[in-house]
Amino acid sequence: MPITQASQPSSDATPENGGRLLALAFLADPNSIHTRRWIGWFAARGHRVTMLVPAGVAVEAGLPDSIAVEPFTPYTSSRFHLLGALRARRSLTGALRRIEPDILHAHYLTGYGWHARMSGFRPYAITLWGTDILVTARSTRRGRLYARLSLGPADLVTGDSDELVRAAVAAGARAERTHLVQFGVDTSRFSPGPDPAVLRSRLGLVGRRVIFSPRSIAPQYRHDVVLDAVASLPADVCLVMTRHLARESEVAALQRRAADLGLSDRLIMVPKVAHGEMADIYRLAEVVVSVPASDGTPVTLLEALSTGRPVVASDLPSVREWLGDFDPASLVPVGDVAATARAIEAALIRPAAERADLARRGRQLVEERASHDASMAGAEALYRELLRRS
Repeated sequence: MPITQASQPSSDATPENGGRLLALAFLADPNSIHTRRWIGWFAARGHRVTMLVPAGVAVEAGLPDSIAVEPFTPYTSSRFHLLGALRARRSLTGALRRIEPDILHAHYLTGYGWHARMSGFRPYAITLWGTDILVTARSTRRGRLYARLSLGPADLVTGDSDELVRAAVAAGARAERTHLVQFGVDTSRFSPGPDPAVLRSRLGLVGRRVIFSPRSIAPQYRHDVVLDAVASLPADVCLVMTRHLARESEVAALQRRAADLGLSDRLIMVPKVAHGEMADIYRLAEVVVSVPASDGTPVTLLEALSTGRPVVASDLPSVREWLGDFDPASLVPVGDVAATARAIEAALIRPAAERADLARRGRQLVEERASHDASMAGAEALYRELLRRS
């Protein structure tokens, strides 16, 4: 029997700004820092938060103790599509009956969004992340169908750029239920600060200018383009990446490319960095580079601006929403090594006064449009409005 309406949480407690506490269930990657920042905010506010985690997925350390974890059997593609779907639906339905949430919220359309729709639970929300709606959902007829089936009945859809909001509506979401919500930046943590001399020394970066490419090491993020661009820059310029979530095969491929280019000593792979330590990595950088083939609003780009760092980024619609007026010279065509090298070099030779003004304006831009607290407060208001409609 499908679940058609969430039951009310037992607590009558209220958060500081009024309104009763909510019971929230999330379908999302439990180990993603973006998931944890979103759900952690609501847990810290006192809302009852549960992560629905596919059986067999290990939850890494660091999830707040106040967040419950409920396993379920996910749908996996096989010859027996209907049987797999029924098994997943039954498992999710049982988990949701045990949790009794007010709202089910899926992060990432392809996969978790479909599971939310398949569960039969209402109301449910879907947050788009970028590649899910811009690439995966468009790549096959089945992907387009599943997107429409998931987005059409959704009671709330969010994306972190106007581009994602438009894409959601074009894919079947209701315009009146689709909203722009940033993941946001912790501007108190990601703030301008002194050069982290101890970290610079530990990484062997004393006397070197750092280009930081912060995205996960995966083909779509085009670290190869950044590496090729660095090859044409002065010998004191090095490239720093983080191995967090990287496939070792991708790391090895980049290291081979660096060797072929004679850049082995200029490519520094930093082990997994705690999110709280990322600000110092940004502060090391002369320029932060993000040049993927597709994207929503990159949180790393906003963190760089909040830390006062200049950026170079792919000229994509979601990114242009931030940099088009702020610093159009920082935008480069996807896959264009020469243009990327020119943009990095221009950022490196900017006069100090111009760099300082750009840093100030970048920080102000993020404070005004992408504060994490303000973004999550906006999401909380949307949850409450959703429940008033239900």
